[in-house]
Amino acid sequence: MSLNTMTTALLAVGDTAILLNPVTPVLTLAAYAPYAWLISSKIEKDATAFNLNKGGFGWINPALMAGGIIAVAVGLLVPFAGWLVTLLIEAGILVGYWKWRDKQVPAGKQFRLSMISKLKERAEERKAQKNAAAANLVFLVGRGEKAKVPGKDDPLLEVHQAAERVLGEAIAARASRTQVQSLQGSVGVVDVVDAMPVKRDALTAELGGKVMDYIKKHAGLDVNERRRRQVGKVTVQTSLGSKELTITTSGSTTGQSMRIDFNRDEQLKRDFADLGFTKQHLALLEPTRDLPGREGIILLCAPTGFGLTTMAYAMLSRHDAFTSSVKTLERSVDLRLDGVDQLQFDSTSQSDFATTLRSIIRRGPDVVFASDVADPGTAKVISDASGNQVLTYVGLPVDGVQLALAHWIKAVGSAGDAARGLKAVVSQRLLRVPCPACKIMGPCSADQAKRLGLPAGKTIELARASGKVLAKNGREEACEVCRGTGYFGLTGIHEVMPIDDEGRKLLSRNDIAGAYQHARRNLRMMLMQESALMAVRDGRTTVEDVARAFAAVKPAAPSAGAKPAAAPGTAKPASPAPTKPAPKA
Repeated sequence: MSLNTMTTALLAVGDTAILLNPVTPVLTLAAYAPYAWLISSKIEKDATAFNLNKGGFGWINPALMAGGIIAVAVGLLVPFAGWLVTLLIEAGILVGYWKWRDKQVPAGKQFRLSMISKLKERAEERKAQKNAAAANLVFLVGRGEKAKVPGKDDPLLEVHQAAERVLGEAIAARASRTQVQSLQGSVGVVDVVDAMPVKRDALTAELGGKVMDYIKKHAGLDVNERRRRQVGKVTVQTSLGSKELTITTSGSTTGQSMRIDFNRDEQLKRDFADLGFTKQHLALLEPTRDLPGREGIILLCAPTGFGLTTMAYAMLSRHDAFTSSVKTLERSVDLRLDGVDQLQFDSTSQSDFATTLRSIIRRGPDVVFASDVADPGTAKVISDASGNQVLTYVGLPVDGVQLALAHWIKAVGSAGDAARGLKAVVSQRLLRVPCPACKIMGPCSADQAKRLGLPAGKTIELARASGKVLAKNGREEACEVCRGTGYFGLTGIHEVMPIDDEGRKLLSRNDIAGAYQHARRNLRMMLMQESALMAVRDGRTTVEDVARAFAAVKPAAPSAGAKPAAAPGTAKPASPAPTKPAPKA
């Protein structure tokens, strides 16, 4: 049956129906048009492709067309809603054909409503985009694709919003890291802003656990693993920009703990010249940079959270890794250094830390860094290799050179062996830098000038933290740069204790105090307090922050799963022996 013949028949039926209702024929014929197009352009080709017109008579197309005419005829006889009846009958015919057709074609060739599926996918995409636009924080996964944000009916929405608060508020406060720790009946949240811990409102135990699992999932960690240490990375996007998060999780009897570092690579990547060493410090360290003085042992120490890893990486950068062999053995490689052969210790291997380090030293490197001496025998391996023309840096998480020496001697097991090969001990603390946008400059008092070692009658301008700026209306407002803290960033202050033959003799007798006083009196070692006062004179910090730092050193929130220092007395860090009191605010 040709299309012209069918159209003539439809018009004949329409002549009768138009007398009853002139609108019905128009709508009904309009409903027939897409049906006829679908049959003639799509179904006919499909039937031919799969040889559904069995017998070669081409019966499918005329049969479906005839069904459409019947649908139109019925529709024309129904006043007003006839077009709807036509559509329903046509839909029934097409569904019937669809079911019959799928039984005739080979497996995998069944007809699918791809258009509807695509429309549904598009709707889901638009919904996800809308949720992401409304969210304050979005995780970027894979190749920077936005992770799905839970909708208003999703039970995960509460968890996502809690994660937004934990991460978003930390980013807004310029936190370098956030510690999420399971406590008794709750989950504590502590931000570290410019090395200062800031306690936040705790989460309930249930919600806090879900938040940690939610973040672990986006970082690609095993959500079900709650005891073993895991490390992963994920990027988040906020209104303040994107941040790369380094997620470190572990577990204990109290539950999970999670450390979140923000842009950790940027924190660790510091040039040696930017650490804050004075000219006197640099003069003491310079002979160990290249041969012939590049040998022996240098102990690096700082309280946990006070930049020990950053200092170690910067010290390694003093050496040209492309003309000399520089190797490291670390519990966790936090930053890859160009040209440096860095090995992350595998705690699951049969070889222990000391044996692995001995294997590295036997290969004849020029410079070695050992991240710690926590495992038995490690310090002895380093001490025994001190005469092999290798310079070894050792990381010790303690405060002050005297504690570092006590820790080292205990780890080696013999004061005489520990003293052999020691070249220097470098201790570091961190002080806050006054915010450049809101700091206040003013003359120092006579008492402050005396404490700062200025000549009599001479004064200089000192920086003071404010945290306030003057708005256009004349009122003071919190500084947007430092978020009202008055400080922005950190600077290092140091104590570098050189160790000569006399110092080694004193240490071999376990006389740490005597070796310290020898370095102070005879080698003119600059004390940590003197380094701090020099930082005040240079405008790198304030008198008030020096007073705060030396009143009580409180290390920032510990790393997830970090081991406590093994040296005696590390539970209460002590300042170096004071010879000059810290300035008062």
